[in-house]
Order: sequence, then structure tokens, then C-alpha cells
Amino acid sequence: MRVTHNRLDGAQLSVNFMTYGAKAQIVPGALESFYLLQVPLRGFASVTNGADHYVIGGGSGAVLNPDVETSMIWSDGCAQIMLQLDRAFITSLARAHFGLPGESALRFRGPTDLRQGTGRDLLELIFHISREADMGHVVIGDASLLSRELERTLILGLLETLPSNLSRHGETGRGPSPRIIRQAERFMEANLGEPLSLADIAQAAGTSSRTLQVTFRTHRNMSPMERLRDFRLQKLWADLSNPTPETTVTEAATRWGFSHLGRLTADYRRKYGCNPVETLRQARGQ
Repeated sequence: MRVTHNRLDGAQLSVNFMTYGAKAQIVPGALESFYLLQVPLRGFASVTNGADHYVIGGGSGAVLNPDVETSMIWSDGCAQIMLQLDRAFITSLARAHFGLPGESALRFRGPTDLRQGTGRDLLELIFHISREADMGHVVIGDASLLSRELERTLILGLLETLPSNLSRHGETGRGPSPRIIRQAERFMEANLGEPLSLADIAQAAGTSSRTLQVTFRTHRNMSPMERLRDFRLQKLWADLSNPTPETTVTEAATRWGFSHLGRLTADYRRKYGCNPVETLRQARGQ
């Protein structure tokens, strides 16, 4: 298997580009001394980080927490840009700038879309640093004030953007919108195989269908039913990427609530760049 790993070291972080020549299972265990932001530029990765299970790719990225066991499956051709972040330093910035309590560990929570807003700005800054390095202009890693401030800006941008237990991300329970979203998403994930309607989800979240739609548009930039479809697609991709001998596309699709295979194929291709049958064949080495 051909592995490519390019690394640019700073004082408190490093920028990394990595790809494998084939589908790969990676089991680093607990990272211990660093957090790791992963953003697939091509392909997708199925990630288990402690009790969290999710798929990143197609514009989404996530941060691995360092104090829990991690395992990943990268799809064939997956290429990722990654930030390795010193655990002590990023925690100190979270305490100083975002009010993380002294007794609490900084914890990131699953993937987020990085194609817009502060997510897009964060990626552009990472790409700028990478492009400058490619041209021989290394802008992080020296002893200059500019270099140190650029690293701080990058980490603060990450803390502002990625979902975590910091209060600015609405995870303290204050305000109705985050509560509505959390309740709705928990209900979706617990009932992915059921024929859920918008009214079912709104009732579970304790709100009206209209309020639920507005809240998801405001905080997720998608409708509740689009979020449900995303959850289902992630589960389907994970099953097809890690098949048993009995796995079929129809069986897996039915298990995760897909009743219209033609529409599923179109949605799957938009998200993953291939159809479900191709994912299953690739996972079996066919």
C-alpha cells in the first residue's frame, strides 16, 4: 500500500496532508497528547472516537478527542488535510477565551460542515499556510510574533467553528434552539429504520413542524428531513464499507429506512461520489 504523508511543523500545531493508496483501517488508540482535526479532501472516513461514531467527507470534518480510543476506516482514495494540535495549548486557549471551566476537559462533538461561514474561513487559512509552504514561504514554526499569532488565530478559529462543550456552541442547555435540535437528532438516530415524518420529529422535539424547520435552517443550514437523510446515508455507507458476507445494498438500505432505491442512488452519489453497489464491491475487493 502506498502512503503519502506531508507535514509542516509549527510550535503548537502541525499541518498534515495524508493519503493511502487503498481502503485502510487505522487504529491509533488514544492520541493522548494532541487533538486531531481531520478534513477529507477526497473520499470519506468512518470514525469511532470513544462513544462517538460518524462519517466525515463531502465537505465535513471533525476533531478527534485525545483521551478515548480511536479507530477509523478510510475509503479508497481518501486524502485528508489534518491539524495536529497540542492538547495543553488548545485547552489553555479554550479556558482563556471561551470560559471552559478549570475542572473540565475540552471535548469536541462530531462532524460539521466546513463549506460555509467560519468553517470555510478556517479551511482557507489552512490552505493558505499549505500553499505558502509549497512555494517555500513557511509562515508557521519560527520564533516570530507573526508565526505565533497565526497559530493562535488558527486554533481560536477552530474552537469557534467545531462543535464542542464550549458555551458558545449552545451546549449548556440555554436557549430553545439547541435543545430542539438535540432532541430531534437523538430521536432521528434512534429511529432511522422507521418511516418518520416531519410531524413525528417535531412531536419528539416538543415543538411545531414550522419551528423545527426554521431552527434547523438557522443552526444546520438544512431541513430536518435532509438531516434525517444524511444520518441514514452515513449508516448505509458504514455498513457497505464494512460488509458481512450476507450484506446486500437492498438489505442495508431497507434497514436504514430507504424505501425508494432510485432516489437513494442519486442522493448517495451526490454525497459520496459513487453509487452504493460500487462501495460494496470496493469493500469486498471486487
